[in-house]
Amino acid sequence: MPIRWGVNHAARLVSATGTGVLVKTDFDAYLDDLASAATLTYGKIFRMDNCRLALSKDDLVSIGARIRSHEVDQLMGRVAVVATSDEIYEQAEKFNTKVLAARPLRVFRDVASAFAWLSEVPIDPAQFANFRTVVR
Repeated sequence: MPIRWGVNHAARLVSATGTGVLVKTDFDAYLDDLASAATLTYGKIFRMDNCRLALSKDDLVSIGARIRSHEVDQLMGRVAVVATSDEIYEQAEKFNTKVLAARPLRVFRDVASAFAWLSEVPIDPAQFANFRTVVR
């Protein structure tokens, strides 16, 4: 699988690495796995050093809709993308812009900065004032 990932439940952190060319089905499988493992609210670091994105506009819309559907029920964890090359950095920024999800996502040039951002003080819930509260 082009996206390998692991989780540290104690730290509430998911670490993922993309390899090769990533397509929509790779992101679908990754999101399925995160949901099954109940880690959508965890912080995530996604290393894109050795991959590139092959996603159409329709793919981005579909992935964005999927992420937003999870945001209805819960606050999503921060996502720190590590993109060392200019090409991957631009692809990651484009992905973030097109997906239109509410969860915080930032693109970094190095792992240390990404981890530092993920470990900052928790996000102010006021940022999510437009979220619907689901009572079960």
